[in-house]
Amino acid sequence: MRSNKSEKKVIKPWKTESSKFIFDDCWIKIRADKCITDSGVVISPYYVLEYPDWVHMVVINDKNQILITEHYRHGVKKIFSELPCGTQDISDSSPLESAKRELAEETGYDGNFILVGETYPNPANHSNKIYTFLVTNPIKKYYPKENPSEVLNFKFVDLDKVLLMIDQGEFQQALHISSLTLGLRKIATPLTQKYCQSKIDIHRSKNVIYKKLELGTDSLARHSSGLDHRQA
Repeated sequence: MRSNKSEKKVIKPWKTESSKFIFDDCWIKIRADKCITDSGVVISPYYVLEYPDWVHMVVINDKNQILITEHYRHGVKKIFSELPCGTQDISDSSPLESAKRELAEETGYDGNFILVGETYPNPANHSNKIYTFLVTNPIKKYYPKENPSEVLNFKFVDLDKVLLMIDQGEFQQALHISSLTLGLRKIATPLTQKYCQSKIDIHRSKNVIYKKLELGTDSLARHSSGLDHRQA
C-alpha cells in the first residue's frame, strides 16, 4: 500500500557554468547565469539583479511613535508611506555607517542604533541584503539634505496608527512592514506588548475555530456514514 507521507527531498545548490553582466550601472547590475541543477537540468539564462545592500531604520521615540517618511515611488507611480531607508554606498565602511548617513540625510535625526535583523528582499533573483536597525532616543541634530530627485516629508506617527495604516492599505511597502516587525520585537512597551498579545490571542482564537470546524466535519462525516448505512 502506498504511503501518503511524502519523502523529504534532497535540495542542493545549482552550479553556475558561466556568468556575464548584460547591464552594469552604479544602481543595479543585471547578471545572466547559465545554471545546471543537481539533476542536470540546464537553466539559461537565469537573470540575477545585483543591487547594493539596503538599510531600513525603525525609529521610535519615547511617545511610542514611529518615524514615517512619505515620497513618490515611480515603479508603481504612487506616493508611499515608508520607514527611513537607503542604500549602502561604496564609501560607507559598514551598514551601520550607511544607516546613520541615510537617516541624517533624509530626516536630520540621530539616535542609538541597534542592528535587529539581516534579511534578503528577494533571494530568488536579488543578491543583496537588508540591514534593519532599531533607532531609539532619536534626536534632531542635522538639517535634512536637499535632494531634488527625492522630495519627501517625514513625521512621527503613533504606533497604533501605523499598524492601522497597514491594515487599511495605507502603508504597503512589504519589505518595510517586515523591518517594522523586526524592530517591534526588540522593544518592550505597553503598546507593543499589547499588539503582540493581540496577535497571540487571534492565533489562539483561530486554533479554537479550526478545532471546532474539524469536530464539526468529523460529526458530519459520522452522520453521513450513518445515513449511508441506513439507506443501504
